[in-house]
Amino acid sequence: MLGKIAWRNVWRRRGRSIVIICSVAIGLWAGLFVTSFYFGFAEERIRSAIEMEISHVQLHHPEFKKERDVRFTIPRTGELLKWLSTNPYVQHVSGRLTGRGMIASASGNSGIQINGVTPRDEDTLTKLASKLVEGKYFPGTRNNEILIGKKLSQKLKVKVGSKLVLTMQDKAGSIASGAFKVVGVFATKNTPYDEMNVFAARNDLAIMLGDSLAITEIALLLNSQDSVDAFVRIAKARYPALLVEGWRTVAPEMDLVISVIDQMMYIFMGIVLLAMAFGIVNTMLMAVLERTREIGMLIALGMRRSRVFAMIVLETFFLMLAGTPIGMVLAWATILYFGNHGIDISAFQETLRSFGYSDVIYPKLGLYQYGQVLILVALTAFISALLPARKALKLEPAEAIRK
Repeated sequence: MLGKIAWRNVWRRRGRSIVIICSVAIGLWAGLFVTSFYFGFAEERIRSAIEMEISHVQLHHPEFKKERDVRFTIPRTGELLKWLSTNPYVQHVSGRLTGRGMIASASGNSGIQINGVTPRDEDTLTKLASKLVEGKYFPGTRNNEILIGKKLSQKLKVKVGSKLVLTMQDKAGSIASGAFKVVGVFATKNTPYDEMNVFAARNDLAIMLGDSLAITEIALLLNSQDSVDAFVRIAKARYPALLVEGWRTVAPEMDLVISVIDQMMYIFMGIVLLAMAFGIVNTMLMAVLERTREIGMLIALGMRRSRVFAMIVLETFFLMLAGTPIGMVLAWATILYFGNHGIDISAFQETLRSFGYSDVIYPKLGLYQYGQVLILVALTAFISALLPARKALKLEPAEAIRK
């Protein structure tokens, strides 16, 4: 009975109720879409970082990451790579000889990260060949071929065919140098990465350093991002002497991005719902004041105040919940469309790439996040009902009937 009465009361002032329902629907649609945009923004950055920069899992000598010194190589790499390549969790594997060094051209020099890779394995893992904007991907026509980032090529004023000198410490701590020829220029979605990284064939780099078997890093791309923790536990148990790290440990700033976006969702939706709450409180207070005599009569006839309270709360819930499905469906349809087609923000390409972000964003929102918003909506409706319900409960029947 209370439900029927509350529902009819909502539609006494049809125009006013429709305005509130529309504001709830539009507010939820806007809040969910903006939240999905930021989730997609973060998801695209993480996906790009995993594919090109950090992979799902990395293996190192325990001392390597302290100084990134080529002295700390991974032992028994042949057996390890064989196990990794046949592991059901692992999709792609690449063994690298990495270290810090210097690169010099006729126009200048720069400190860089030198990556000695097996060309076929690296392309399978990172799709580096598809990132080339000039030249070819390790054509193999000569020794000491090198790929450099577009930003670094501009800084050093070099192009395909130019000669560069790489310098780094070998295992004995001596300075080793070699002349390399630029065969390709790549450009990723992360400009700082392009400026700080070069790729050479691992065999060429190993010869320069005097150790043809040296591998300092093994990067893995797994079949699923959800299996990272399980694989790390298995690998640590099998090779306890190695440092095995998932992407969240390798790049904790990426994990921070996710937690910040989660907090932003609550903050942003909280602001949207707070604004809606003020409108609903105002509407319900007006409804209570307009029905002062009627509510007084109900109480005088014996209706318990708890039932009056329940009636006002139900009216508020109906106002909120009538607009909620509309807003949810609108948000779901909008997110689905742009999630498939993307939002092009290439007008800010240079700024975005300087922080490693893509210029095409695919909004994304999980089902559990829709559930969280529903809980927030219900909580907002209950809180919004408290002041109007309190106003109704304080009415004295005798005074209310005379008004």
